[in-house]
Amino acid sequence: MKELMNQDLKAITEAESAPMISIYLSKEGALDLKALNEKWKESLNKAEHFLLKDYTKSFVHSFMEPLWLSDCVQKLEHLDKGVIVFFSSTIKGYLRVQSSINDLVIVADSFHIKPVLRIKNNEKGFFLISMSAKAINVWVETNGHLYRMETFRNEIEAEDNLTKNTNKVTKQSPREFIAQTATEINKLLSVYKLPIILAGVNEHLGHMRKYLDHSMVLAECISGNVEREKVEDLRGRCFELLQPYYHQKEMEAVEELNLAVKKNRAITYVEDIAVSAVYGKIKKLFVLENRQLWGAVNKITGEVFISPRKSNSHDDDILDDICQMVLARGGEVVVLKNSENIKGYIAAAIVTDRSHLYDFNQSYSVSV
Repeated sequence: MKELMNQDLKAITEAESAPMISIYLSKEGALDLKALNEKWKESLNKAEHFLLKDYTKSFVHSFMEPLWLSDCVQKLEHLDKGVIVFFSSTIKGYLRVQSSINDLVIVADSFHIKPVLRIKNNEKGFFLISMSAKAINVWVETNGHLYRMETFRNEIEAEDNLTKNTNKVTKQSPREFIAQTATEINKLLSVYKLPIILAGVNEHLGHMRKYLDHSMVLAECISGNVEREKVEDLRGRCFELLQPYYHQKEMEAVEELNLAVKKNRAITYVEDIAVSAVYGKIKKLFVLENRQLWGAVNKITGEVFISPRKSNSHDDDILDDICQMVLARGGEVVVLKNSENIKGYIAAAIVTDRSHLYDFNQSYSVSV
């Protein structure tokens, strides 16, 4: 299996080759690789259990063999908190994740993507600017790795070191070097909307913050001598700083929903949300990551068929299916970890209009 990238998400949501297996495996509770492998085997057994309800034993054995032979669990790195596997006859890949996930195994006619959407929507990557008197590095985090994007060296200082017995050059001060470099960094990052984290000693941080003209610079920073710090350690410290930022972005989306409620532009009944998704009327959908509503959705009419539990390899999370319909029609999906910010509902949607619904005065006061 190959490691999937952000750009593969579209292919995952559009895949049609059932059966499709989605496995979410968290490192939490696994003290070592052996314990994690045991959890992985349990997940595969669960997947086989659902497949055997609708497919022959010979098909299941042949279909599952690549998963049993996969080494994706062994490829997890220190900062990874788990792995997400998408497996079908056409897509066979995994994502390493640095955010907490819950263990989950779903076999259905489409992949289960809600947890991935939360991770990818909230954590699209970031820039790190690490500074010293000798060099300034611009790093970009994407697809689980921190890459050096650009290095600006204090060439005058370097030349001065080479010619210290001459009077040809004067050493450039850190302030001058940072001011000059900030101009180039402003040009480099002007086309991006990713959070920017600064790292360096306090004096350098103050100079860079003064000259850097970008609204995405975080107030929090990594203070200290970062020249000798390992890249993975820097990346881990960045994730810690970004948690409040991601939470704030989520709250801003919820505020948008609350405003839509006041203007009667929001709906909360699952049946109405499904119909609105089919009509392409949903501007922004809000769903809970860890709440499933088993059954099926008619993707032509929006009719919802609810099951009391997941009973076979075709039952899917209705909310997940609606997410995919909204994305396919150009809407946005916000995946929340808990329901307290959307008044206890398992789903809510901001709609462009309500003309396609029978109940024009739907109340936002009935909890699920």
